[in-house]
Amino acid sequence: MHFRFLNIPVYIQPTFWIFLLLVTNLYRDISMESMIVGIVFTLSLLIHEYGHALTALYFGASPAIVLEAFGGRAEYNGLRMTPRQHFLVTLNGPLLESVLIVLSYAFLKWNVFEGHPYIQYFLYVTMRLNILWCLLNLIPVAPLDGGHLARYLLERKWGESGTRASVILGLIFAAAAVPYLCYQGFVFFGILLGIFGFQHFQLLRELKPSEGTPFSLYMRGVEAMKENNLESAKALLKKLLKTKDRHVQHLAIESLAKVYVQEKEDQKSYELLLSADPEHLKQGKGLLCKLAFQRKNYTLVEKYSREIYDIDPSYETAALNSKAFAGLNQPVFAGAWLETASHFSEGNVEKLLQDPIYDAVKKDASFQQYVYKINIFNAKN
Repeated sequence: MHFRFLNIPVYIQPTFWIFLLLVTNLYRDISMESMIVGIVFTLSLLIHEYGHALTALYFGASPAIVLEAFGGRAEYNGLRMTPRQHFLVTLNGPLLESVLIVLSYAFLKWNVFEGHPYIQYFLYVTMRLNILWCLLNLIPVAPLDGGHLARYLLERKWGESGTRASVILGLIFAAAAVPYLCYQGFVFFGILLGIFGFQHFQLLRELKPSEGTPFSLYMRGVEAMKENNLESAKALLKKLLKTKDRHVQHLAIESLAKVYVQEKEDQKSYELLLSADPEHLKQGKGLLCKLAFQRKNYTLVEKYSREIYDIDPSYETAALNSKAFAGLNQPVFAGAWLETASHFSEGNVEKLLQDPIYDAVKKDASFQQYVYKINIFNAKN
């Protein structure tokens, strides 16, 4: 399931619905109260991720939100963002969530919905659930927001020593919080935090004091790219291809693929992106499709056509999709994407149709209908 809201695509994986049924007890108790908990859980998670995503959008990134088992994440390529901007993106998730806490508390305090028990229960669950999640999410253990915020603050004060300190701090907090959460009955959160703590332990073993955390290494690679020091950027980014931090690993893959393209090493870029987990690629998926099209792998473009347009809704993407479907001899989709491309001011459909790839579909009646609609639209404008 996916939709677009506030110019940000949202993808809800099937695993999220399974997780929701389990965590809200809906699989065995289909009551109004359980349904309210499920609705509040989903909306609260979306609002939290929109706090991240809207801030990233403001700073010029192209974010997307993914809800899956155990929660959600806001994905964005922060290649051009400063560490301070990354900090604000992370901070604004809990901040927007805190607005829910204040509003729900105020409505309950003032008895705004007195006499409406289900609405009051909705507000009560909203307040309690978001207080719990805010407190847990601000524990300084990555990948929780608190872990990223602590890393930024410690790095800012002590540089590379701060990055190592943030990993040790996360390990200490995880070791202390896991038994407490389990004792208090929050076994699920205790197990989840235990997994994150183990990841910190692995990261501490992997970490070299001279290099810092994988993320700081990635940021050094990004800075080298900005300075057009491509050899240095490649050396730094290649070190991250085997890191256990999956998020940083795929950021490095996307950035390294761009370096290869700058160096006219398109085949290396293509093979690197193909080797990546497509679920974790973002803007890199668009580059992968462009490279696939050049190699006449139209099936791959077909597979990701909707996703790459959600990430980059532009004339270039719509035209790429149209040509790929034409290459697959699918006139309906080729025409539909051609119509989408025609809505952009820079679109030149007549020139686009001169591409020989359209020869196989030009005479098809359904494709001609789209061309006719485009001509009518252009005549009116």
